Amino acid sequence: MLFSIYPTDAAETRRAVIDQVLATAPRATPTGSGDERMLFTSLHMVDTGELAAFGDVLRAAHDDDGVTFCADVSPVALEHVVAGDEGWGWLARRGITMLRLDYGFDADEIRRVAAASGCRIAVNASTVDAGFLDELAGLPVAGWHNFYPRPETGLTPSFLVAQSRLFLDRGMPVLAFIPGEGELRAPLHLGLPTLEEQRHRNAWRSYLQLRRLVPEAIVVCAEGAVADDHAAWIAEFEATGTVTLPVVGLDAAASVLLERPWRLRVEDAAASFRLDETRGGIRPSRIRNADARECGSLQVDLDAYGRYRGEVHLMRVDRPLDAGQARIGEVAAPYRGIVDDLRPGQTVRLIP
Repeated sequence: MLFSIYPTDAAETRRAVIDQVLATAPRATPTGSGDERMLFTSLHMVDTGELAAFGDVLRAAHDDDGVTFCADVSPVALEHVVAGDEGWGWLARRGITMLRLDYGFDADEIRRVAAASGCRIAVNASTVDAGFLDELAGLPVAGWHNFYPRPETGLTPSFLVAQSRLFLDRGMPVLAFIPGEGELRAPLHLGLPTLEEQRHRNAWRSYLQLRRLVPEAIVVCAEGAVADDHAAWIAEFEATGTVTLPVVGLDAAASVLLERPWRLRVEDAAASFRLDETRGGIRPSRIRNADARECGSLQVDLDAYGRYRGEVHLMRVDRPLDAGQARIGEVAAPYRGIVDDLRPGQTVRLIP
C-alpha cells in the first residue's frame, strides 16, 4: 500500500507519515516493480509560499531514506515549480519521479511535460475517458483515482470498476484511495475516500474491498496513516495473500482455529465458505445458537452430518437454524463485511 503526504500537514506529521511508510509499508510502486517506496503528494501551493519549505521535506526524505513521490500538479503550479534556477531538475532532486496531471492538460501538453521532466505520468482515473487515453497511446501512463473530501461525492463501486478497466485493459496501472485512521485531513476532516461508502469504515475492510473490486489496483492511504494492526494485516496480505479475520465468542473447543492459517475450499458454495482440513476436528463444548446462522458466523457440523462432522463453515449469507450445525464464534462486527470480499481458495488467519 502507498501513502500520501501534503504541504498542509504540520512538519512533524510529514515526518511521521514518512517514518510509518519506512517502518510498515511493503515496497510498492505504480509499475508494480517493487523496487521503490512512493508517497503521493501535491504541489498545489503556489499562493502559500510553502513550496521551498515543502521541497526541503521531500528532498530530505528522498536523500536520507530513498523515498520517491508522485506529485499532483496543475499547469500554474507546474510552471511555478520549474521557473526557478533548477528548472525541471527541481523535481528529480526532490525524488519526484511521477507527475499526476489533472485538469488543464491536453494530450499534447502531457507529452511535452513527460519529455521535459523525465517523469512518469499519471492522469485522473476518475474522470478521463477512453478517447483521451487513446490519445496518449505509446506514453507510459498510470491512472490515479480521485479522493473526495466532501461527503456524498465519492464514487460508486460500479463506476470505480468501469473507470479502472479503461486503464487495465490498456496495460496501464491504476491506483485508488482509502481514508486514513488518524487525524483526518483538512478542509472538512471527514475522510478522503475514492468510494463514498468507505468514508467512515476501517482501513482493513476498505482495503480488501478495493482489492476485490479491482484486484490489480494499488491501494493508497489518502491521509497518511492507518492503525498499526491494520497496516500489519495489509502488509501480510500483500506479501502472502492471507486475510486476517478478527473473531469473537469463540468456543473453547474451537481454539485450534487460532493456531494456523486456513484455506477456504475452492468451490464457490452459495451459503458458506468451508474451511479446508477442519473436518473431524471440533466438537463444541456447548451448543449456543443464535436466532439464525447469520452471515459472518462460524458454524460447525455436528454428528448428524456423519463424515462431515467437525467441518467449519464461515457463513456468507443468513440461513435458518440447522439441527446439524452449531455456532462456535463469529467475525468481529467491525470486520464482518470482509466476508463479502473473500473468495474461494483464499487463506484466512483467525485472530481473537
